[in-house]
Amino acid sequence: MIVSSSGKNFFLKPFAWRFGNGIGLSEFRSFSYSSCIRQIVGNESESSSSTRKASSVKIDSLDQILAESIKTTGPIPLSSYMKQCLTHPELGYYTTRDPLGRVGDFVTSPEISSMFGEMIGIWLYATWIAQGRPLDVQFVEFGPGKGTLLYDALKCFNKLDKNQNANRIKIVLVEASPVLRNEQFKKLCCEDGSRDKNLIEKDEGGLYESRTIWDNKIEWVETEKDIINDPIFTNYIIAHEFFDALPIHQFEKTGKGWREYLVDYSVPTLENSLILPSQSNYRISPQLGLEKINSKATFHMVLSPHETLSSSIPKSSPRFDSLPVGSRIEICPDSYLYSKKISELITCNEKHTGAALIIDYGPKDTVPINTLRGIKAHNICSPFVDPGSVDLSADVDFENLKIIFNENGCESFGPTPQGDWLHELGIGFRVDQLCHARRNNKEEKEKIIKSYKRLVGKGTNEMGSIYKFLGVIPKKCGFTPVGFGGNARNI
Repeated sequence: MIVSSSGKNFFLKPFAWRFGNGIGLSEFRSFSYSSCIRQIVGNESESSSSTRKASSVKIDSLDQILAESIKTTGPIPLSSYMKQCLTHPELGYYTTRDPLGRVGDFVTSPEISSMFGEMIGIWLYATWIAQGRPLDVQFVEFGPGKGTLLYDALKCFNKLDKNQNANRIKIVLVEASPVLRNEQFKKLCCEDGSRDKNLIEKDEGGLYESRTIWDNKIEWVETEKDIINDPIFTNYIIAHEFFDALPIHQFEKTGKGWREYLVDYSVPTLENSLILPSQSNYRISPQLGLEKINSKATFHMVLSPHETLSSSIPKSSPRFDSLPVGSRIEICPDSYLYSKKISELITCNEKHTGAALIIDYGPKDTVPINTLRGIKAHNICSPFVDPGSVDLSADVDFENLKIIFNENGCESFGPTPQGDWLHELGIGFRVDQLCHARRNNKEEKEKIIKSYKRLVGKGTNEMGSIYKFLGVIPKKCGFTPVGFGGNARNI
Protein backbone atom coordinates (compact mmCIF):
# COMPACT_ATOMS: atom_id res chain seq x y z
CA MET A 1 0.00 0.00 0.00
CA ILE A 2 1.35 3.45 -0.90
CA VAL A 3 1.29 6.05 1.85
CA SER A 4 1.74 9.81 1.85
CA SER A 5 4.63 11.64 3.46
CA SER A 6 2.50 11.98 6.61
CA GLY A 7 2.06 8.21 6.79
CA LYS A 8 -1.68 8.25 6.11
CA ASN A 9 -3.37 5.95 3.66
CA PHE A 10 -4.30 8.63 1.13
CA PHE A 11 -6.34 6.35 -1.12
CA LEU A 12 -9.16 5.51 1.27
CA LYS A 13 -10.69 8.96 1.52
CA PRO A 14 -10.83 9.89 -2.17
CA PHE A 15 -12.33 6.61 -3.23
CA ALA A 16 -15.05 6.74 -0.60
CA TRP A 17 -15.77 10.27 -1.74
CA ARG A 18 -15.70 9.34 -5.42
CA PHE A 19 -18.22 6.53 -4.95
CA GLY A 20 -20.41 8.72 -2.74
CA ASN A 21 -22.92 9.17 -5.57
CA GLY A 22 -24.14 5.64 -5.06
CA ILE A 23 -22.56 4.06 -8.14
CA GLY A 24 -20.68 0.93 -7.18
CA LEU A 25 -18.19 -1.22 -9.04
CA SER A 26 -20.78 -3.85 -9.91
CA GLU A 27 -22.96 -1.21 -11.57
CA PHE A 28 -20.37 0.47 -13.75
CA ARG A 29 -18.95 -2.85 -14.99
CA SER A 30 -21.98 -3.08 -17.27
CA PHE A 31 -21.68 0.51 -18.59
CA SER A 32 -21.10 1.03 -22.29
CA TYR A 33 -18.01 3.00 -23.27
CA SER A 34 -20.11 6.07 -24.12
CA SER A 35 -22.35 5.98 -21.04
CA CYS A 36 -19.49 5.57 -18.57
CA ILE A 37 -17.66 8.49 -20.18
CA ARG A 38 -20.70 10.73 -19.83
CA GLN A 39 -21.06 9.72 -16.18
CA ILE A 40 -17.38 10.21 -15.34
CA VAL A 41 -16.94 13.56 -17.07
CA GLY A 42 -20.00 14.90 -15.25
CA ASN A 43 -18.82 13.60 -11.87
CA GLU A 44 -15.38 15.13 -12.25
CA SER A 45 -16.78 18.58 -12.99
CA GLU A 46 -18.99 18.40 -9.91
CA SER A 47 -16.29 16.99 -7.64
CA SER A 48 -13.63 19.56 -8.57
CA SER A 49 -16.16 22.35 -7.97
CA SER A 50 -17.25 21.02 -4.60
CA THR A 51 -13.64 20.57 -3.52
CA ARG A 52 -12.85 24.20 -4.21
CA LYS A 53 -15.87 25.34 -2.22
CA ALA A 54 -14.95 23.14 0.73
CA SER A 55 -11.47 24.61 1.23
CA SER A 56 -11.24 27.28 3.95
CA VAL A 57 -7.57 28.07 3.28
CA LYS A 58 -6.84 31.41 1.63
CA ILE A 59 -5.47 30.68 -1.82
CA ASP A 60 -3.98 32.95 -4.44
CA SER A 61 -2.23 30.56 -6.82
CA LEU A 62 -3.16 27.46 -8.80
CA ASP A 63 -0.45 25.51 -6.96
CA GLN A 64 -2.29 26.17 -3.71
CA ILE A 65 -5.70 25.33 -5.15
CA LEU A 66 -4.45 21.96 -6.42
CA ALA A 67 -2.44 21.21 -3.29
CA GLU A 68 -5.39 21.99 -1.00
CA SER A 69 -7.70 19.90 -3.18
CA ILE A 70 -5.37 16.91 -2.88
CA LYS A 71 -5.00 17.41 0.88
CA THR A 72 -8.80 17.40 1.16
CA THR A 73 -9.66 14.48 -1.12
CA GLY A 74 -6.41 12.64 -1.76
CA PRO A 75 -4.75 12.22 -5.18
CA ILE A 76 -6.87 13.51 -8.06
CA PRO A 77 -7.39 12.21 -11.63
CA LEU A 78 -4.95 13.54 -14.19
CA SER A 79 -7.88 14.95 -16.16
CA SER A 80 -8.94 17.09 -13.18
CA TYR A 81 -5.40 18.40 -12.81
CA MET A 82 -5.25 19.28 -16.52
CA LYS A 83 -8.66 21.01 -16.51
CA GLN A 84 -7.61 23.26 -13.65
CA CYS A 85 -4.22 24.04 -15.22
CA LEU A 86 -5.65 24.92 -18.62
CA THR A 87 -9.09 26.44 -18.02
CA HIS A 88 -9.36 27.65 -14.42
CA PRO A 89 -11.37 30.91 -14.79
CA GLU A 90 -8.79 33.17 -13.09
CA LEU A 91 -5.55 31.18 -13.12
CA GLY A 92 -5.75 28.79 -16.09
CA TYR A 93 -3.23 28.78 -18.90
CA TYR A 94 -5.65 29.44 -21.76
CA THR A 95 -7.97 31.78 -19.87
CA THR A 96 -5.28 34.28 -18.85
CA ARG A 97 -2.94 34.73 -21.83
CA ASP A 98 -2.27 34.58 -25.54
CA PRO A 99 0.07 31.57 -25.81
CA LEU A 100 0.68 31.80 -29.56
CA GLY A 101 3.48 33.31 -31.61
CA ARG A 102 7.17 33.92 -31.13
CA VAL A 103 6.70 35.68 -27.80
CA GLY A 104 4.32 32.95 -26.58
CA ASP A 105 5.01 29.32 -25.78
CA PHE A 106 4.42 27.75 -29.20
CA VAL A 107 3.79 28.54 -32.87
CA THR A 108 1.04 26.80 -34.87
CA SER A 109 0.89 26.18 -38.62
CA PRO A 110 -1.53 29.05 -39.39
CA GLU A 111 0.88 31.51 -37.76
CA ILE A 112 3.80 30.24 -39.87
CA SER A 113 2.24 31.02 -43.24
CA SER A 114 -1.11 32.09 -44.69
CA MET A 115 -0.68 29.23 -47.18
CA PHE A 116 -1.84 26.80 -44.49
CA GLY A 117 -5.20 28.49 -44.01
CA GLU A 118 -5.55 28.97 -47.77
CA MET A 119 -5.28 25.22 -48.36
CA ILE A 120 -8.03 24.66 -45.78
CA GLY A 121 -10.10 27.29 -47.59
CA ILE A 122 -9.64 25.33 -50.82
CA TRP A 123 -10.70 22.12 -49.05
CA LEU A 124 -13.85 23.78 -47.66
CA TYR A 125 -14.70 25.16 -51.10
CA ALA A 126 -14.05 21.83 -52.85
CA THR A 127 -16.21 19.97 -50.31
CA TRP A 128 -18.97 22.58 -50.62
CA ILE A 129 -18.90 22.20 -54.43
CA ALA A 130 -18.96 18.39 -54.18
CA GLN A 131 -22.05 18.59 -51.93
CA GLY A 132 -24.02 20.71 -54.40
CA ARG A 133 -23.27 24.24 -53.12
CA PRO A 134 -25.74 24.29 -50.20
CA LEU A 135 -26.91 27.84 -49.46
CA ASP A 136 -27.27 27.99 -45.68
CA VAL A 137 -23.74 27.31 -44.48
CA GLN A 138 -22.18 27.50 -41.03
CA PHE A 139 -18.43 27.37 -40.42
CA VAL A 140 -17.65 26.15 -36.90
CA GLU A 141 -14.15 26.19 -35.46
CA PHE A 142 -13.16 24.57 -32.16
CA GLY A 143 -10.29 26.38 -30.44
CA PRO A 144 -9.65 29.06 -33.10
CA GLY A 145 -6.42 30.45 -31.61
CA LYS A 146 -6.00 34.03 -32.83
CA GLY A 147 -8.48 33.51 -35.66
CA THR A 148 -5.69 33.40 -38.24
CA LEU A 149 -6.62 30.04 -39.77
CA LEU A 150 -10.27 30.99 -40.28
CA TYR A 151 -9.30 34.42 -41.60
CA ASP A 152 -7.08 32.90 -44.31
CA ALA A 153 -9.57 30.11 -45.08
CA LEU A 154 -12.53 32.50 -45.40
CA LYS A 155 -10.54 34.91 -47.54
CA CYS A 156 -9.59 32.07 -49.90
CA PHE A 157 -13.13 30.59 -49.94
CA ASN A 158 -14.65 33.98 -50.81
CA LYS A 159 -12.10 34.56 -53.56
CA LEU A 160 -12.84 31.19 -55.17
CA ASP A 161 -16.58 31.85 -54.88
CA LYS A 162 -16.10 35.40 -56.21
CA ASN A 163 -17.81 36.65 -53.03
CA GLN A 164 -21.21 35.48 -54.25
CA ASN A 165 -22.12 33.81 -50.94
CA ALA A 166 -19.77 35.57 -48.53
CA ASN A 167 -22.40 37.06 -46.23
CA ARG A 168 -24.57 33.90 -46.31
CA ILE A 169 -21.98 32.00 -44.30
CA LYS A 170 -22.48 32.12 -40.53
CA ILE A 171 -19.45 31.70 -38.27
CA VAL A 172 -19.47 29.99 -34.84
CA LEU A 173 -16.29 29.94 -32.75
CA VAL A 174 -15.97 27.66 -29.71
CA GLU A 175 -13.61 29.49 -27.38
CA ALA A 176 -13.40 29.52 -23.57
CA SER A 177 -10.56 32.05 -23.31
CA PRO A 178 -11.63 35.72 -23.07
CA VAL A 179 -8.11 36.75 -24.13
CA LEU A 180 -8.23 34.71 -27.35
CA ARG A 181 -11.87 35.64 -28.02
CA ASN A 182 -10.82 39.25 -28.17
CA GLU A 183 -7.89 38.42 -30.50
CA GLN A 184 -10.27 36.55 -32.81
CA PHE A 185 -12.66 39.50 -32.82
CA LYS A 186 -9.89 41.90 -33.81
CA LYS A 187 -8.63 39.59 -36.56
CA LEU A 188 -12.00 38.73 -38.10
CA CYS A 189 -14.19 41.75 -37.38
CA CYS A 190 -12.00 44.86 -37.27
CA GLU A 191 -10.40 46.74 -40.12
CA ASP A 192 -6.73 47.60 -39.60
CA GLY A 193 -7.58 51.06 -38.34
CA SER A 194 -9.91 49.86 -35.58
CA ARG A 195 -7.96 47.07 -33.87
CA ASP A 196 -8.28 48.85 -30.52
CA LYS A 197 -11.91 47.69 -30.18
CA ASN A 198 -12.94 44.99 -27.72
CA LEU A 199 -15.59 42.31 -28.06
CA ILE A 200 -18.76 43.08 -26.12
CA GLU A 201 -20.87 40.35 -24.52
CA LYS A 202 -24.36 40.23 -26.00
CA ASP A 203 -26.10 39.07 -22.84
CA GLU A 204 -25.46 37.45 -19.48
CA GLY A 205 -25.69 33.99 -21.00
CA GLY A 206 -22.12 34.16 -22.29
CA LEU A 207 -23.03 34.70 -25.95
CA TYR A 208 -20.94 37.12 -27.99
CA GLU A 209 -21.72 38.15 -31.54
CA SER A 210 -20.57 40.56 -34.21
CA ARG A 211 -20.09 40.80 -38.01
CA THR A 212 -16.90 39.90 -39.85
CA ILE A 213 -15.14 42.23 -42.27
CA TRP A 214 -16.91 40.21 -45.01
CA ASP A 215 -20.27 40.87 -43.29
CA ASN A 216 -20.72 37.33 -41.98
CA LYS A 217 -22.72 36.95 -38.78
CA ILE A 218 -20.27 35.57 -36.19
CA GLU A 219 -20.96 34.11 -32.73
CA TRP A 220 -18.73 32.95 -29.90
CA VAL A 221 -19.75 30.15 -27.53
CA GLU A 222 -17.83 28.71 -24.61
CA THR A 223 -18.59 24.99 -25.06
CA GLU A 224 -19.87 22.63 -27.72
CA LYS A 225 -23.14 22.34 -25.77
CA ASP A 226 -24.00 25.91 -26.77
CA ILE A 227 -24.06 25.08 -30.50
CA ILE A 228 -27.57 24.42 -31.75
CA ASN A 229 -28.10 21.46 -34.10
CA ASP A 230 -30.13 23.45 -36.63
CA PRO A 231 -31.17 21.26 -39.62
CA ILE A 232 -31.31 24.35 -41.83
CA PHE A 233 -27.53 24.66 -41.83
CA THR A 234 -24.82 22.69 -43.55
CA ASN A 235 -21.98 22.67 -41.02
CA TYR A 236 -18.32 22.68 -41.97
CA ILE A 237 -16.15 22.18 -38.90
CA ILE A 238 -12.45 22.81 -38.23
CA ALA A 239 -10.56 21.59 -35.15
CA HIS A 240 -6.89 22.50 -35.41
CA GLU A 241 -4.72 21.51 -32.42
CA PHE A 242 -7.85 21.25 -30.31
CA PHE A 243 -8.05 17.60 -29.28
CA ASP A 244 -4.44 17.47 -28.03
CA ALA A 245 -5.29 20.00 -25.29
CA LEU A 246 -8.26 18.04 -23.91
CA PRO A 247 -7.77 16.42 -20.47
CA ILE A 248 -6.72 12.77 -20.43
CA HIS A 249 -6.65 9.83 -18.04
CA GLN A 250 -3.70 7.45 -17.76
CA PHE A 251 -4.15 3.76 -16.91
CA GLU A 252 -2.03 0.66 -16.46
CA LYS A 253 -3.33 -2.88 -16.87
CA THR A 254 -2.24 -4.98 -13.91
CA GLY A 255 -2.86 -8.60 -12.92
CA LYS A 256 -5.84 -7.33 -10.92
CA GLY A 257 -7.30 -5.18 -13.69
CA TRP A 258 -7.02 -1.58 -14.86
CA ARG A 259 -5.52 0.91 -12.41
CA GLU A 260 -5.51 4.67 -12.84
CA TYR A 261 -2.57 7.03 -12.44
CA LEU A 262 -3.48 9.96 -10.19
CA VAL A 263 -1.78 13.26 -9.36
CA ASP A 264 -0.46 13.57 -5.81
CA TYR A 265 1.21 16.42 -3.96
CA SER A 266 3.85 15.02 -1.61
CA VAL A 267 7.54 14.20 -1.42
CA PRO A 268 8.11 11.89 -4.42
CA THR A 269 9.89 8.55 -3.98
CA LEU A 270 11.06 5.96 -6.46
CA GLU A 271 8.24 3.71 -5.30
CA ASN A 272 5.36 6.13 -5.75
CA SER A 273 6.30 8.29 -8.74
CA LEU A 274 5.53 7.80 -12.40
CA ILE A 275 8.37 8.20 -14.88
CA LEU A 276 7.62 11.25 -16.99
CA PRO A 277 7.90 11.21 -20.81
CA SER A 278 11.42 10.81 -22.18
CA GLN A 279 11.34 14.38 -23.54
CA SER A 280 11.11 15.85 -20.05
CA ASN A 281 14.08 17.01 -18.01
CA TYR A 282 12.17 16.42 -14.78
CA ARG A 283 11.65 12.68 -14.80
CA ILE A 284 12.72 10.46 -11.92
CA SER A 285 15.03 7.68 -12.99
CA PRO A 286 14.99 4.26 -11.27
CA GLN A 287 18.80 4.37 -11.33
CA LEU A 288 18.93 7.42 -9.02
CA GLY A 289 19.33 6.95 -5.30
CA LEU A 290 16.68 8.35 -2.95
CA GLU A 291 19.14 10.95 -1.67
CA LYS A 292 19.17 12.59 -5.13
CA ILE A 293 15.41 13.05 -5.34
CA ASN A 294 13.91 16.45 -4.48
CA SER A 295 12.96 16.38 -0.81
CA LYS A 296 10.23 19.02 -1.25
CA ALA A 297 6.59 18.25 -1.88
CA THR A 298 5.79 18.37 -5.60
CA PHE A 299 3.05 17.34 -7.99
CA HIS A 300 3.71 13.90 -9.43
CA MET A 301 1.91 10.75 -10.57
CA VAL A 302 1.05 7.74 -8.43
CA LEU A 303 -0.64 4.48 -9.39
CA SER A 304 -3.85 3.67 -7.55
CA PRO A 305 -3.79 0.22 -5.88
CA HIS A 306 -7.57 -0.04 -6.29
CA GLU A 307 -10.14 0.44 -9.02
CA THR A 308 -11.39 4.01 -9.46
CA LEU A 309 -14.62 4.97 -11.16
CA SER A 310 -12.60 5.83 -14.28
CA SER A 311 -11.20 2.28 -14.42
CA SER A 312 -14.42 1.40 -16.17
CA ILE A 313 -13.36 3.34 -19.28
CA PRO A 314 -10.66 0.99 -20.63
CA LYS A 315 -12.63 -2.01 -19.34
CA SER A 316 -15.70 -1.00 -21.38
CA SER A 317 -13.83 -0.87 -24.72
CA PRO A 318 -12.61 -4.09 -26.39
CA ARG A 319 -9.85 -2.11 -28.12
CA PHE A 320 -8.37 -1.15 -24.76
CA ASP A 321 -9.34 -4.13 -22.62
CA SER A 322 -7.72 -6.63 -25.02
CA LEU A 323 -4.28 -5.13 -24.37
CA PRO A 324 -1.86 -7.33 -22.36
CA VAL A 325 -1.01 -6.90 -18.68
CA GLY A 326 1.64 -4.21 -18.28
CA SER A 327 0.16 -1.93 -20.93
CA ARG A 328 -0.02 1.75 -20.02
CA ILE A 329 -2.37 3.92 -22.05
CA GLU A 330 -3.93 7.37 -22.28
CA ILE A 331 -7.65 7.91 -22.88
CA CYS A 332 -9.43 11.21 -23.43
CA PRO A 333 -13.10 10.98 -22.38
CA ASP A 334 -13.80 14.55 -23.56
CA SER A 335 -12.80 13.57 -27.11
CA TYR A 336 -15.86 11.30 -27.18
CA LEU A 337 -18.17 14.18 -26.26
CA TYR A 338 -16.69 16.56 -28.84
CA SER A 339 -16.57 13.93 -31.59
CA LYS A 340 -20.19 13.04 -30.94
CA LYS A 341 -21.17 16.71 -31.14
CA ILE A 342 -19.25 17.13 -34.41
CA SER A 343 -21.06 14.05 -35.77
CA GLU A 344 -24.42 15.53 -34.80
CA LEU A 345 -23.61 18.84 -36.48
CA ILE A 346 -22.61 17.34 -39.83
CA THR A 347 -25.48 14.83 -39.94
CA CYS A 348 -28.33 17.02 -38.64
CA ASN A 349 -29.72 18.01 -42.05
CA GLU A 350 -31.60 15.77 -44.49
CA LYS A 351 -29.40 16.76 -47.43
CA HIS A 352 -26.48 14.75 -45.99
CA THR A 353 -24.19 17.75 -46.40
CA GLY A 354 -21.48 18.85 -44.02
CA ALA A 355 -17.91 17.89 -43.14
CA ALA A 356 -15.22 18.19 -40.50
CA LEU A 357 -11.46 18.56 -40.69
CA ILE A 358 -9.38 17.63 -37.65
CA ILE A 359 -5.68 18.54 -37.60
CA ASP A 360 -3.51 17.36 -34.73
CA TYR A 361 -0.65 15.08 -33.76
CA GLY A 362 -0.69 11.51 -32.52
CA PRO A 363 -0.19 7.91 -33.71
CA LYS A 364 -2.05 6.83 -36.83
CA ASP A 365 -3.78 3.74 -35.41
CA THR A 366 -2.26 2.81 -32.03
CA VAL A 367 -3.19 3.89 -28.50
CA PRO A 368 -1.12 6.81 -27.11
CA ILE A 369 1.28 5.81 -24.34
CA ASN A 370 2.68 8.27 -21.76
CA THR A 371 2.70 11.28 -24.09
CA LEU A 372 1.65 14.00 -21.63
CA ARG A 373 4.03 16.95 -21.91
CA GLY A 374 4.39 20.53 -20.81
CA ILE A 375 5.30 23.24 -23.33
CA LYS A 376 6.82 26.55 -22.28
CA ALA A 377 8.86 29.08 -24.28
CA HIS A 378 8.93 26.69 -27.26
CA ASN A 379 10.51 23.88 -25.23
CA ILE A 380 9.26 20.61 -23.72
CA CYS A 381 9.12 20.62 -19.92
CA SER A 382 7.50 18.75 -17.06
CA PRO A 383 3.68 18.99 -16.97
CA PHE A 384 3.89 19.24 -13.17
CA VAL A 385 5.95 22.42 -12.88
CA ASP A 386 4.29 25.87 -12.58
CA PRO A 387 0.64 24.78 -12.96
CA GLY A 388 -1.30 27.33 -14.98
CA SER A 389 1.85 28.79 -16.56
CA VAL A 390 2.66 25.83 -18.82
CA ASP A 391 0.69 24.51 -21.78
CA LEU A 392 -0.27 20.83 -21.42
CA SER A 393 -0.63 18.51 -24.37
CA ALA A 394 -1.01 14.81 -25.17
CA ASP A 395 -1.10 12.82 -28.40
CA VAL A 396 -4.49 12.35 -30.05
CA ASP A 397 -5.90 8.84 -30.45
CA PHE A 398 -6.97 9.12 -34.11
CA GLU A 399 -8.17 5.53 -34.30
CA ASN A 400 -10.54 6.08 -31.40
CA LEU A 401 -11.89 9.23 -33.08
CA LYS A 402 -12.58 7.22 -36.23
CA ILE A 403 -14.46 4.59 -34.21
CA ILE A 404 -16.60 7.29 -32.56
CA PHE A 405 -17.40 8.97 -35.88
CA ASN A 406 -18.29 5.65 -37.49
CA GLU A 407 -20.68 4.83 -34.64
CA ASN A 408 -22.41 8.18 -35.07
CA GLY A 409 -23.36 8.17 -38.74
CA CYS A 410 -20.12 9.46 -40.26
CA GLU A 411 -17.32 8.21 -42.48
CA SER A 412 -13.75 9.25 -41.79
CA PHE A 413 -10.68 9.51 -44.04
CA GLY A 414 -7.06 9.49 -42.93
CA PRO A 415 -5.27 10.39 -40.82
CA THR A 416 -3.00 11.72 -43.58
CA PRO A 417 0.39 13.36 -42.82
CA GLN A 418 0.21 17.13 -43.07
CA GLY A 419 2.88 17.40 -45.76
CA ASP A 420 1.07 14.94 -48.04
CA TRP A 421 -2.31 16.60 -47.46
CA LEU A 422 -1.02 20.11 -48.19
CA HIS A 423 0.68 18.93 -51.39
CA GLU A 424 -2.51 17.26 -52.58
CA LEU A 425 -4.37 20.54 -52.03
CA GLY A 426 -1.81 22.41 -54.13
CA ILE A 427 0.57 24.13 -51.73
CA GLY A 428 3.48 23.55 -54.13
CA PHE A 429 1.69 25.52 -56.83
CA ARG A 430 0.89 28.29 -54.32
CA VAL A 431 4.57 28.54 -53.31
CA ASP A 432 5.60 28.93 -56.97
CA GLN A 433 2.92 31.58 -57.44
CA LEU A 434 4.03 33.61 -54.41
CA CYS A 435 7.72 33.31 -55.25
CA HIS A 436 7.08 34.49 -58.81
CA ALA A 437 5.17 37.51 -57.50
CA ARG A 438 8.17 38.35 -55.30
CA ARG A 439 10.88 37.37 -57.77
CA ASN A 440 12.69 40.65 -57.25
CA ASN A 441 12.71 40.37 -53.46
CA LYS A 442 15.19 37.68 -52.41
CA GLU A 443 14.46 38.02 -48.70
CA GLU A 444 10.70 37.57 -49.14
CA LYS A 445 11.20 34.58 -51.42
CA GLU A 446 13.43 32.91 -48.84
CA LYS A 447 10.79 33.47 -46.13
CA ILE A 448 8.13 31.83 -48.30
CA ILE A 449 10.32 28.82 -49.04
CA LYS A 450 11.38 28.48 -45.40
CA SER A 451 7.74 28.54 -44.23
CA TYR A 452 6.79 26.01 -46.90
CA LYS A 453 9.54 23.61 -45.83
CA ARG A 454 8.55 23.85 -42.18
CA LEU A 455 4.91 23.09 -42.96
CA VAL A 456 5.50 20.10 -45.26
CA GLY A 457 8.99 18.84 -44.33
CA LYS A 458 9.39 15.56 -42.50
CA GLY A 459 12.67 16.20 -40.72
CA THR A 460 13.56 17.47 -37.25
CA ASN A 461 11.56 20.55 -36.19
CA GLU A 462 9.35 20.23 -39.28
CA MET A 463 5.61 19.56 -39.25
CA GLY A 464 4.97 17.49 -42.35
CA SER A 465 4.83 14.07 -40.69
CA ILE A 466 4.13 14.88 -37.04
CA TYR A 467 0.79 16.56 -37.74
CA LYS A 468 -2.04 14.66 -39.40
CA PHE A 469 -5.35 15.48 -41.07
CA LEU A 470 -8.56 13.53 -40.46
CA GLY A 471 -11.54 14.19 -42.73
CA VAL A 472 -15.12 13.41 -41.69
CA ILE A 473 -18.34 13.48 -43.77
CA PRO A 474 -21.85 11.97 -43.41
CA LYS A 475 -21.93 8.31 -44.48
CA LYS A 476 -24.49 8.98 -47.22
CA CYS A 477 -22.36 11.60 -49.00
CA GLY A 478 -20.99 9.11 -51.52
CA PHE A 479 -17.65 10.72 -52.36
CA THR A 480 -14.04 10.83 -51.16
CA PRO A 481 -12.91 14.32 -50.10
CA VAL A 482 -9.98 16.02 -51.78
CA GLY A 483 -6.82 15.61 -49.70
CA PHE A 484 -7.73 12.02 -48.89
CA GLY A 485 -7.62 10.54 -52.39
CA GLY A 486 -10.59 12.40 -53.90
CA ASN A 487 -10.54 14.86 -56.82
CA ALA A 488 -11.27 18.57 -56.63
CA ARG A 489 -14.39 19.17 -58.70
CA ASN A 490 -14.91 22.25 -60.85
CA ILE A 491 -12.59 24.55 -58.92
